[in-house]
Amino acid sequence: MPREEFDKALKELQISINAVEKTVKKMINGSIDALNTRDIDLSNKIIDMDDIVDKFKDEIEAKAIFLIASEQPVAGDLRKIITIMRVIMELERMADYAEGIAKINIRIGDVDLIKPLIDIPKMAERSIEMLSLCLKGYRELDVKIAEKVCDMDDEMDALKDRIINELMQISMKDPSTSRQATFLIFIAHNLERIADRSTNIAEDTIFLVTGSSRELN
Repeated sequence: MPREEFDKALKELQISINAVEKTVKKMINGSIDALNTRDIDLSNKIIDMDDIVDKFKDEIEAKAIFLIASEQPVAGDLRKIITIMRVIMELERMADYAEGIAKINIRIGDVDLIKPLIDIPKMAERSIEMLSLCLKGYRELDVKIAEKVCDMDDEMDALKDRIINELMQISMKDPSTSRQATFLIFIAHNLERIADRSTNIAEDTIFLVTGSSRELN
């Protein structure tokens, strides 16, 4: 394959990743909106969107494997393809966590929440910021941007801990709230895991640029 065609194939994979990024962001936002408004129909739509991300992942991985098998790239080109496969895997897992939030909302059912949502929407907002930042660093091959993601991950951990502590206090005062409190803790955990996946992409960027792995958390 001529160099121009190879670069074009890589560019097409990047375009697909951009499309997945937009879908994942919609899923995260939608899952939290559905939780806050008690919208079961929206939750079902979020669950259906996961199939779109899965399809993208399968197509991107198949094309990437074909490039490796047919072109046998070395050094920098091989890192580019491997990183693409890592990034799409992380995005697919983020979609799974957003789908999980939608499923939890359905399990909570058509009832009022035990408390107004404050930190959970904040976690969702931060998770999307981290996703945008890590992919910006990836696209621009900017190690400094990738390193910034680690600081945001620390904030996510703190928010999750605060949510858990608050919900545990509510459930201890009123045991009848324990079921929903547990579900809300699961949601906070899913958002924290989305943030961890963004950190993984930041680490992948460092691998792509430097050729060496570095853990940011």
